[in-house]
Amino acid sequence: MREIEEGVEHAAACFAGGFNCAESVLRGVCLAQGIDLPSTCLRMATPFGGGVGRTEDLCGALAGGVMGVGASLGRASAGEDKARSYDAANALFKAFVAEFGSARCRDINMGDFKSPDHKARCTRFVREATRMAVLAARQGRT
Repeated sequence: MREIEEGVEHAAACFAGGFNCAESVLRGVCLAQGIDLPSTCLRMATPFGGGVGRTEDLCGALAGGVMGVGASLGRASAGEDKARSYDAANALFKAFVAEFGSARCRDINMGDFKSPDHKARCTRFVREATRMAVLAARQGRT
C-alpha cells in the first residue's frame, strides 16, 4: 500500500506544481507501479485536462487513470488479450462515478476553473483517481 500512497502524493504534487489533472494522475499511477513512461507518452495526457481540452466532458483525472491502467495492462499487439485492460478500466470508471456521482468534469467541477475551490476539488479527484486506478490495475494483474 505504500507504493499507492507514494503515487497519490506524487500525483497531488504534480497537480500543485502546474501539471493538469490528467497529466498528474498518469504520472502518479505510473510511479506507484514502477512504470517509466517516455516523455512522448506523458505528453499524450495533456489535452485531456479540463474534461478534454476544457470541454468539461470526461474528467481529466479519470482519463489519466485510464491511461495509467493502459500503461500497466494494455496490449502492444493486436493478438494480445485486451480483456484485463478493459475490465480494469471499467472497474475504475464505476468506482469513480460511485465516489463522485459522475464522470463528467462539468458535473463534478461545477463549471468552475477560477475559484480557489476548484483547485481543492480537483486535487481530491486527482488523489482518488490515482488510488482507484492503481487498485484497478493491481486487480487486473491477479
